[in-house]
Amino acid sequence: MKCIHLKKIFYFFLVVAFGFLGSRCAAPKEEGHAHGDMTPVKTYPKDYIHPITEINLEKVIQENRGLKILLENATAVHDFYRGGVQEKEVGESLIQEGKWEEAQIHLERSNQFLKVVLKYLSEDEAYRNIYGDQLVIFLPNLLVADNYLKLTQIFKKTGRDDKVTEAKGHGEYYLSQSLKSLKTEWAFQIQKGFEEALLKK
Repeated sequence: MKCIHLKKIFYFFLVVAFGFLGSRCAAPKEEGHAHGDMTPVKTYPKDYIHPITEINLEKVIQENRGLKILLENATAVHDFYRGGVQEKEVGESLIQEGKWEEAQIHLERSNQFLKVVLKYLSEDEAYRNIYGDQLVIFLPNLLVADNYLKLTQIFKKTGRDDKVTEAKGHGEYYLSQSLKSLKTEWAFQIQKGFEEALLKK
């Protein structure tokens, strides 16, 4: 009888011990975020204009270097964002070399990546957690707009004036989407580029 009673007490303590350990391991949702992907993000006044020294293409490219992302291997939003930035970097380099048709291919592929991102995250943000606890400049709309600006320049260089107006229209749409959520000197430079695009013959 005494033995049965001791067994019950032992099992009771065993259940309590495992229950205590389980509650220690399973952190609440908010606490789980606090360990990684909820790094504090600095907030700015609504009409704050981020200077070009703070937010620019070079910084965006630098933040997204690493393993090369291919369209067929991208599975998460951050894969598509990184892939879009990487393709843009290649396109920008080819423009510097005067390889217009090759640059066009990479800029259009960049837009393909970034438009997938925009299906899920439609707003540009100065800083966003998309790689775990790493904050990055997150500008899918602005990058697409800038790609279209570069495409208008390519179409002019290669004598495809019929495509200039179409690319400009697409670019101005994505630029307006970017400016709805975030104001940057970079965006205003792109806006000026579109204004000048039809003036230059």
